[in-house]
Amino acid sequence: MKKIVTILFLVLFTSCNNDNFDINDYPECLRPIIETIMERPVQSPKANIEKWLYNGEEVYLVNGQNFPDGQSHVITLNCEDICVLGGIDGPFNDCEDWNSAEFIETIWVDPR
Repeated sequence: MKKIVTILFLVLFTSCNNDNFDINDYPECLRPIIETIMERPVQSPKANIEKWLYNGEEVYLVNGQNFPDGQSHVITLNCEDICVLGGIDGPFNDCEDWNSAEFIETIWVDPR
């Protein structure tokens, strides 16, 4: 019984360990973005990438800035940068009708 508990613990620990982060698990166009974020110091809140439904299309929202006027980029699944949220103009962003966008899932969070 002790062996089984130890094995279960090891499996759970290694599967949850952030050292298992593999850049190849993410779409190719997001890899350079993730690599750039990983080269910078850890930010708070942590950088992340989310998937949203925007104007009938699935898109990625890259939240990689942690300062007040930081921008979040909206990128299509084909890696086209289509608009920007936030920044100097705040709520008057470049993404028309973003208020009607629907959150699908978070696909990446800085594992550090």
